[in-house]
Amino acid sequence: MQINLLPISPVSDKIPISLYTEKADSSQAYCLYSYECPEWWRQHPEFSNQNEMYFSFDDNTTLKEQAYKTTINLYEAPHIACCYFKHLLYNYFQNHAAAVGTDYTGNPEIWIKDTMQPDPETTRYLKFSLAPRFKNMSAGFELMVSFNGYSETYNRSIAEIDIDPASYSKVTASGKIIKYRLLTPEHKNQITRIFPVINRALVRHFGLKGQRTKPANKYVHTYEKISAFCKDYLFVEDFNILNIQSKNFLPVPKNRIRKVSDNSNVLMFGNNQTDRAPQDGISKYGPFMPTPRNNVKFFFIAHRRDKDVTAKLYNIFKEGYEKTVNPDTGEIKYKFKPIAEYIKQPFITDKDGNIFFESLLTAKKEISTQLQVKKFEKNYFYMALYIGSENDPEIPYDDIYFKIKELLLEKNIISQTIMIDFLNKPNFESYLQNIATTILAKIGGIPWQLKPEQKQNDLIMGLGAFKSEKTGKRYIGSAFCLNKNGIIQNINCYRDNDFNYVLADIHNALGYFIRENREPERLIIHYRNDKKNKDAKFIADMLFRLDLKLKLFIITISKTKADTIVFDGTNDKMPLSGTIIPLNSNEFLLYNNSKYKEGDPCDYLFPIKVKIEKINFDRNSTERDASKITESEATEMLNHVYQFSRMYWKSVKQQNLPVTVKYPEMIARIVPHFSDAELPPFGKTNLWFL
Repeated sequence: MQINLLPISPVSDKIPISLYTEKADSSQAYCLYSYECPEWWRQHPEFSNQNEMYFSFDDNTTLKEQAYKTTINLYEAPHIACCYFKHLLYNYFQNHAAAVGTDYTGNPEIWIKDTMQPDPETTRYLKFSLAPRFKNMSAGFELMVSFNGYSETYNRSIAEIDIDPASYSKVTASGKIIKYRLLTPEHKNQITRIFPVINRALVRHFGLKGQRTKPANKYVHTYEKISAFCKDYLFVEDFNILNIQSKNFLPVPKNRIRKVSDNSNVLMFGNNQTDRAPQDGISKYGPFMPTPRNNVKFFFIAHRRDKDVTAKLYNIFKEGYEKTVNPDTGEIKYKFKPIAEYIKQPFITDKDGNIFFESLLTAKKEISTQLQVKKFEKNYFYMALYIGSENDPEIPYDDIYFKIKELLLEKNIISQTIMIDFLNKPNFESYLQNIATTILAKIGGIPWQLKPEQKQNDLIMGLGAFKSEKTGKRYIGSAFCLNKNGIIQNINCYRDNDFNYVLADIHNALGYFIRENREPERLIIHYRNDKKNKDAKFIADMLFRLDLKLKLFIITISKTKADTIVFDGTNDKMPLSGTIIPLNSNEFLLYNNSKYKEGDPCDYLFPIKVKIEKINFDRNSTERDASKITESEATEMLNHVYQFSRMYWKSVKQQNLPVTVKYPEMIARIVPHFSDAELPPFGKTNLWFL
């Protein structure tokens, strides 16, 4: 196996830097800590009480203060070396690429004009990140080369278009990708050469095609793009700012390759039958457990113009989709069997109880009025089937979707959206299978669950954050797994500054867990994105006050497609599912796909990056101590992540993110759109958000 790292070395081991006490208003200013340059601090005792300075590789003439000068040995200060390499790369590619910016972690992002331009109104670019590293897979410096996909710019400049700049946050100007708000007067001297970067708002405003490249194998596509970039831009004579010591990616040492535990991908279906693939298992054996509710009623909500679609869907759910009968044997087959057989629950509808509205613009008011007079039987659990479309000209789909979802939750009604857009697509039966699985989960059934194992007494919590475009505020969704089978039971959502409510949820979940089981041995928290140390300290302090003798593990799961990827020697280049590549003592690459043996048909899911930290519960420290995580603990934590990714009930396809973070983020995406930006009480006890 090879990893997308190239071995590199600096052209010169020592470089001069300029130090300042204040931070420059520049992306080229970095932070220098006293332990990285102790000799300079010894020479300047006046800064003995200051543990950090700011530095740049060029004199910053915009600052009033005089720069201090020193020389750095790059091999003795790898952090500074990596900053220096970024500086060199950024400046070099300003003259050798279409545009240069920075990715979400601050590494140079290189934009190369694509040879294929599918839309005459835009210009498409391929994006590559260059990230210097030190001793990830070798004994020296390394350069990570990542393919970040595609971006487009509009072919008319900001001088030619009439649209609020808030609609396009980034532009290309003077060969750089920068935020619009950071444009300088110097940039605007060339205003006819400043082009907005395409986003969803511009696609809608200008009616652009929004074409995407969808290769059959995303993994091979990524390998080919990275290899071509290296050949055309790094393995050339002009690239002389760094020494590239080999034109081959670094090999992954065999002793660094691990795997999850055997049977971690085994799922339980009906009659205790097992399978690894949700789609196969539920088709052959049925769901693990139907809902305990015997009285469930369904009714439709739709635009009046879609009344015939409602009738068609009713017939599909009642009779099945594309039923065929073998004339010789009488055997009946369906592309999608009647939903009652699929969910093991009678499909009982509320006769004459469907709700039809005249306009999407007034839908909420119309539906609310009809719900007020609709008769609901007390002993029934109701589910609304809303017929919608993402391409409706009246109103954006999300606007009406959120309003209807909230309105029904306030009435203690679960809802499921069925998109008209899928009716005539060739994979309609797969879409129906996803819908049926989700309906089963929402009415309280269990489509499948993890195979029971002997494990420690753990309470697992997931947190996922999402910043709402509507409010500009960040929200945190939470979910708890209170049993050993991977079933999510408690959910909630809070504003980011309401972390005390998250602590209260943990406190309540611990109390419930102790009553139902015993005191947990470990509290394991899955984060979708990095949290500040203070959050972990808050949790630790609370546990100390409760005097619980347990271990706290913080599992951070990478928010975006992993920048680090490994290629094996197979045709599809993708390692087998469950492959683990340690990147350092507490950070791991986890392959979480459905490729269980060579040649398996599968979706090409990229690996996820998982960081594992542990807080030791001694009275003298509440700090994170990653060095004390054992290999067996790390493997067990990765097993949890791997298994929980198989408990996603919105689709029968494998996911690469665990539900412990995927579900909370789904909640955090929706709740900010509710009228009070709060989750109604009924929504805290079921999977309404699927």
